[in-house]
Amino acid sequence: MSVSRSVTKIKRGDFLINENEIQYGKSGKYQIETILGQGGFGKVVKCVNLDTKEVMAVKIVRNRHDWVGRREVAILKKLRELDQDKNNLVKFSEHFSYKGCMCLTFELLDLSIWHFMKKRKFEPLHLSEIRVITQQMLVAVEALKSIGLVHADIKPDNVMLVNHTSQPLRVKLIDFGLARPVNRLQQCMTVQAVGYRAPEVFLGLPLNEAIDMWSLGCVVAYMYIGQNLYVGDFAFEVMRVITQIHGQPEDHLLDSGVKTMFYFKKEKDPPGASWRPRTPELTMQTSSSTSSQSTSSTEFTSLDDLTKARPKVKNRFEREDTKAFLSFLKHVLRLDAEKRMTASQALGHRFITLRHLSSNPKAKDYLSSVSLMTKNNQLEETIVEEFITSSEVVKCKGSHINTSDHPRSAGASKIHLNKTYMMGRNCRIPLDRTLISASHNPNTITNDGTTEFVEIKTRKKNLKRIRTFFSKLSKYMCWK
Repeated sequence: MSVSRSVTKIKRGDFLINENEIQYGKSGKYQIETILGQGGFGKVVKCVNLDTKEVMAVKIVRNRHDWVGRREVAILKKLRELDQDKNNLVKFSEHFSYKGCMCLTFELLDLSIWHFMKKRKFEPLHLSEIRVITQQMLVAVEALKSIGLVHADIKPDNVMLVNHTSQPLRVKLIDFGLARPVNRLQQCMTVQAVGYRAPEVFLGLPLNEAIDMWSLGCVVAYMYIGQNLYVGDFAFEVMRVITQIHGQPEDHLLDSGVKTMFYFKKEKDPPGASWRPRTPELTMQTSSSTSSQSTSSTEFTSLDDLTKARPKVKNRFEREDTKAFLSFLKHVLRLDAEKRMTASQALGHRFITLRHLSSNPKAKDYLSSVSLMTKNNQLEETIVEEFITSSEVVKCKGSHINTSDHPRSAGASKIHLNKTYMMGRNCRIPLDRTLISASHNPNTITNDGTTEFVEIKTRKKNLKRIRTFFSKLSKYMCWK
């Protein structure tokens, strides 16, 4: 008895592809099972390799956009220089042509962060969940930077859970259709989804890897509040919300931007004229290509306001964690790309390393839950440099000054100390690589099989140097 199966026709520009149709690749035959998603350049379908029985994702690029497919293949081949599993990047298998369309085959992943949030009815994630996902994406962005690439399209749709059942928060970065070498980024180029677009892209400033950090910061904020941080359908709307939350970009940025006039108007009267935001009416008169008929509104006037979108925090350790999170976000979402935190610096921020809690024995239960989550997702271990903010400097000096951790604060320059943190399956614990005595093994195995780091004694000379540095810094800040 034969079982009839429905056939869905997938429109592909000037021809149709049928469900159950077989595509002939270089390493086997791929039978189409269902559509996974679609975009402006093509569709992604779920296929079975009939030779290996492996289930794959096949991206079919529209024939009129075959240049996009060729460019993505070149980027994906470049990614093979990296360990794609270790660096949280989707694994690419092969490409072939079928019915005049380029097909790219990838490992099959589970669901995107956007679909994950949708299943949760866009309920915000817990800080511990956000931390695990963020740390993995920082590793991915840093890996891309190491080979001179920019993703240029980081958004919730392009961060995918690998297997939500077995590894609930293990993620990988996908879709390299807009990725390119950093030296190919052009000043007037428009990249990134509008709600995840960096200020330098809007303003027409020089572009580099910092645009990926801005987009990642937007994704992190999205997971924290359950909605887009910078609301708007058009560039003018989003830039207006960015200005509402962060303030106006500094004049030297506006002076240098080749597209600044779309969003800001320069005052003519005073010498050394400054800029002011354009109104929607002025923008419509200036550029017919900028649609600003509709206006967006947001309840946030600063990043500190993001806590309003979440239930009130009662646990004091979670309150400290929230402060660390907001500090992290403020350093990632800097308007000036030159001052924006890099991926390697972000991996050393206290929100990721948990150093703000690791020295407090009363935070044991809170840290244990974080450590368990990290182990369950089998994160790779990474050694990172410490990134210290101005508020941490004041705190360690025992000052009662109420200084903000906002990056615009006068003393908010980064300070790197000779300390590193081990990130990975174990709870993040400080480790000084350069001061380990030869008679000590830095790793000891505890009864439960986990690794425990031995406390290392610091040389008096180094302590004296650090004390002297902080003393001079404190005097300078008081003098200022």
